[in-house]
Amino acid sequence: MPQLPFQIDVQTGLWAVGGLVVLLLILRAVARRREDAAYRRRRAELSRTYDNVQMSREQIARLSARVIATSSTGEIVGFEVLRQIETVFTDGHPAPARAAEALKAQAAERGANAIINLAGVRQPNGRYAASGDAVIVRLTASGPEKPAGA
Repeated sequence: MPQLPFQIDVQTGLWAVGGLVVLLLILRAVARRREDAAYRRRRAELSRTYDNVQMSREQIARLSARVIATSSTGEIVGFEVLRQIETVFTDGHPAPARAAEALKAQAAERGANAIINLAGVRQPNGRYAASGDAVIVRLTASGPEKPAGA
């Protein structure tokens, strides 16, 4: 066995190894405490995010209820288009119905009560997009026409 330039007796070596073990245990306890604090912060952040998403869903549902009619064409049967406000677009939704609901909410935010030229698209990432023209409509005086023979 090679000779070291210094001599360590057994008792000093045991104290040194014991000290290292205690130091490692202390470091592990500190690291675990930091991990726990980071985990608690992340859980609190997720909770706040979930609450915001729920609030957004409620707001979208409330706003989308203001839209009285939609159409995939340039007109709505039984309604007269008074004014086109602007084209609206939304994407990244998990389902086509959610995309349409978000589009209605956007149109309502801009003062529209209907959407024409409504189109939905499934994107390559599996999410859905929707677009359409936000318009203001009113019922025609005659109302929706009944089909002949009815």
